[in-house]
Amino acid sequence: MTDTSIDPATDGPDDPVNADDSAGSDNSAGSDHVGGTTPEGHDDKYNDPRARITKRGVWMGIGVVVFGIVGAAASIYARRTRLEQTTRFWGPETIEALQLAERVELIARGDSEFDPVELTATPGLGHLRRALLDERGFDWSTESPESALEYCGNRVSDSSGAPKCVQLRLTDPTAHRFEQVEIDLDLAGGWVGPSDGSRRVQATDWVQPKLRNYFATIIDVQQKRYDFRD
Repeated sequence: MTDTSIDPATDGPDDPVNADDSAGSDNSAGSDHVGGTTPEGHDDKYNDPRARITKRGVWMGIGVVVFGIVGAAASIYARRTRLEQTTRFWGPETIEALQLAERVELIARGDSEFDPVELTATPGLGHLRRALLDERGFDWSTESPESALEYCGNRVSDSSGAPKCVQLRLTDPTAHRFEQVEIDLDLAGGWVGPSDGSRRVQATDWVQPKLRNYFATIIDVQQKRYDFRD
């Protein structure tokens, strides 16, 4: 009797069925590499036909860009020094001096006593210039045709040595773009104005202590320098 059963042990590549399966398996594996795609690549995540750019998405992107531009412009405008009221009060020449003065000196006025101080290269001078230039630093309802130092004769320096009344002298010795400009400040009362005594205005409650602290610090440092020399 002839045995017609199929022995699994003898089933191998010579079997046409298994040969086809093996070839198909090899081809499928090769196709993954030939195309440069591996099972770990998950190209379906990047080529998903459901991911589409819609009009709503485009408008949202445009909105974000416009919002950023408007925000930047608002920030620049808020930081910009406003000069309309101060130009009217100080006059164009004083505005130019505050912006461009090559040399800035601090002089004692009233009963204040200290040696003249050169402010030209001192830290914080830029903030002082801006404080006197920006119209938002003053209470314009207090403007009057009086001297800023009207009450300085009654003010004396306290025990801390902080000055009460001072003068800023601004010059431009190299370029000569303007004549000498002098500004008086009553630090105790917060009044400022030109040294000719023609008008004055009061700094805001926010600016007044900053002016006092700045000048007190500058004078204190200058005095210590003189003490070290001795």
